Amino acid sequence: KEPVKPFSDEPVTLKIATPWGIDYFTPRMIDPIQEQFPHVTVEHVDWNGTAENMQELSAQGIVPDIVLGYTGQAPFEELEMVFGLDDMIAEYGVDLSGVNPQLLQELRSRDKEGRLIGLPDAGDVLALYYNKEIFDLLGAEYPTDNMTWDELLDLAKKLTVKKDGVQYSGLDLGAMPTALFNQLSMNYTDPETGEVLFDKDPKFAKMMEVLKKYFSIPNIYNPEEQSKFEGKTAAMVVNWHGFLTWFGGETEERVEYEKSMDMVPVPSFADMPGLAPKPGAHPWIINDFSEHKEAALQVLTYVISPEYQIQYRMRMGTPSVSLSQEDGKLFGADDPTYTGKNVTAMFQNPFAEPPARKSPWDRHVAFSEALTKFATTDLNIAEFTRVLKEESEIKIKEEQSKK
Repeated sequence: KEPVKPFSDEPVTLKIATPWGIDYFTPRMIDPIQEQFPHVTVEHVDWNGTAENMQELSAQGIVPDIVLGYTGQAPFEELEMVFGLDDMIAEYGVDLSGVNPQLLQELRSRDKEGRLIGLPDAGDVLALYYNKEIFDLLGAEYPTDNMTWDELLDLAKKLTVKKDGVQYSGLDLGAMPTALFNQLSMNYTDPETGEVLFDKDPKFAKMMEVLKKYFSIPNIYNPEEQSKFEGKTAAMVVNWHGFLTWFGGETEERVEYEKSMDMVPVPSFADMPGLAPKPGAHPWIINDFSEHKEAALQVLTYVISPEYQIQYRMRMGTPSVSLSQEDGKLFGADDPTYTGKNVTAMFQNPFAEPPARKSPWDRHVAFSEALTKFATTDLNIAEFTRVLKEESEIKIKEEQSKK
C-alpha cells in the first residue's frame, strides 16, 4: 500500500453548523476538538436544518465547513453541497473499523451513487420501555428478551383493562411503526422512479398485519390521548435511546417515575428472531464548498474515534458509532438517569441491514397521518394500501413535475 498522506497542522478555523446551540455544542465539540488539535479553532453556526436557512447564511458570507445532517439528504442535494468522502478517506488512511457497518451503509444508502456522504455523529437505536408499577398492579409478568411481535401484542392485550376507574393501555403506539419499518429494511417507493411499492413488496403487508392486530385490541389506542406511557396509563412503549431523559423535563416527578421504568430489546418477527431495527444516524457532512476539507476530515476522524465516542457520546447517554455490546455497557454511565437500567438491551441483538438505496421519494408518503385514519375506521389492509398509494402517487408526480 502507498503511504498515507499526513494531515496538515497549519492553523485553521472551522465553522460547524448544528441546531444544538452554543451551550450544548461547546463542551461536546469545541473544547475536546481544540484540546486535541491546537491548530484548529472551532466556531459554531446555528442552522435550523433547511436549505433556505443555509442560503441565508451564505448570503451573510458564512460557509460552514461541517454540517450536522439531521434533516436528511434533501437540503444538501438541493444546494449541491454533497461531498463524497471515499477518495479522501483512502488518501489519508482514515480507519473506519470502529464504526458499525450498518451505520456506514445507512449513510451510503442516502446517496444515489452509493458514496459515503458523511461520518456518523452517533447511532440512533430503539428499546421497549415498560412501567413496572402497571405490571405489578395488574399482576402481569414483565416483558422479556427476544419476544416476538405477536407475543408482545398478546401481553399488551392482557394489560389493556380498566381498573379503579382508570383505562390502562398495554402498549402505547410510540415509535412502533418506525421499529417495524426499520426491522424490515423497507422503502415505501422505488428510489429511481418513485413508484409506490405497497402492493408489490410483501414486507409492507407483513408490517401492516402487526399494526392491524395492535389496533384491533379494544381501548388500546386513542389518537386524542397522545403519550399515554408518559401519562402513566400505558404499560409499554417502543421509543428511542434518549427517551428516559427526553420527556417530563427536569422535574422531581419524572425522576420518581423513572424508578419504576426499565427496558428490554425491541421485539422481532418470528421468522426473523432476535433482529433489532436498523440503526439511524445523523451524519457530519463536509460541505463541498468548504475550503478546509482536509482539516474537516481530520476533526471528524477524531470525532468517530473510540476515545471521543466513549467519553462524549456513550457515557453521556448517546450510542457510540460502534454500537457494540461492549460499549453498550457504558451507555449513560455519567447520567444517573440510567443507573440500574438494562441499557445493554439496546445493543445486545444484531441490527437489520439498511436498504441498498434509501428512496428520496419516501418523504412524500404520509404514512403516519394515514395510520391514524386506519386506526379509527373500519378500513381493511387492502383498502388502506390502495388509498395511501393513490395519495402518495399524486404527491410524488407533483414533485417530479417540478424537476
